[in-house]
Amino acid sequence: MSEWRNRISTLVVAIIATLLIWTWAADRTRDVRILTGKVVLRPSDPERQFVDPAQPQAVTVTLRGSPASINALQTKLEQGLTLTLDPNVVGQEPGQRTLNLAPLIEASPEIRTTDASVSAVRPDRIDIRVGSMVPVRMAVRAVAPLATLRGDTKVEPAEVQVLVPEPSASAASQETAEAVVDAKDLPEGSTHEVSASLRLPESLKLAASQAVFTPDRVKVQFTVAARSRSFTLPTVRVEVAGAPEDLKGFDVSFGEQGDLLRQVVLSAPGDALGPIEAGQTRTVAIVHLTPEELSKRITQKAISAWVLPPGVQVESVDGKRPSEVTVPLKIEPRAKPSEPAPAPVEAAVPSTT
Repeated sequence: MSEWRNRISTLVVAIIATLLIWTWAADRTRDVRILTGKVVLRPSDPERQFVDPAQPQAVTVTLRGSPASINALQTKLEQGLTLTLDPNVVGQEPGQRTLNLAPLIEASPEIRTTDASVSAVRPDRIDIRVGSMVPVRMAVRAVAPLATLRGDTKVEPAEVQVLVPEPSASAASQETAEAVVDAKDLPEGSTHEVSASLRLPESLKLAASQAVFTPDRVKVQFTVAARSRSFTLPTVRVEVAGAPEDLKGFDVSFGEQGDLLRQVVLSAPGDALGPIEAGQTRTVAIVHLTPEELSKRITQKAISAWVLPPGVQVESVDGKRPSEVTVPLKIEPRAKPSEPAPAPVEAAVPSTT
């Protein structure tokens, strides 16, 4: 019996050792894969400097490394790989820059902590704008997604300081910051006091990373006047708009499934959502392209407008604010139709009469 136990133990140890060797070898096998995802550009000091574009940028990255490393990096790229831009890279002076993406991705901590290396990136370059953050004073109002607050709502403090990109400072000083309270599950007529986070209004079209609030939270006293209803559309189609004379010279298409937005949450008071729920009206997201954007053949753009029934608004798209949603684009100059060859001219036949 003891001899059999020894044989079984030896066999188990051999199997475990073999599995470990296979796992070790597989983890160190060098593989080459093409991954798609997004990168997010961020300044190293967001209180002093801003970087545009701030929205995630679509990229295709060719990586060489072990399967385990590449699988982990695929997840990072799908979520949005953050690239922190050092002042030594972008400089201190405001202006336009063109950056090579491959070395920036290669230098990111997510890549450096693995055995992977970057073989190629498409697009290989990106145009950015850098500039200074400046302080402005903004009044604060309370907003409640999926609810309406009574008019006697109080916010304390009623005004805050916000650091915003210098080109947006004038517009920001005339806008109102939003203190966001969650009232969607609160009964109508109930009164509450909460600590609320702050955000910029959608009208400024700035990313959340391009605003630094002081203080970053305020106290809100409010009473729920009414609750809005919500409805989620699984998909919403995206359409391109622009002047016909500008668009006629280009073929504009979307990336894979880029013409569809997913999980679009709409809200409205009363029965305003009825036509959408019944399928009687169409909801469309519009991307408007300017002549300059067409000539530059931009690869993505934020949603410009929505086609919605009166009283209906978009709360979120796949969990993001509408202003944070971008659509991948492929813009190609349209081939000009070749002019037909002139008809051959027949020589005149001399008369025999």
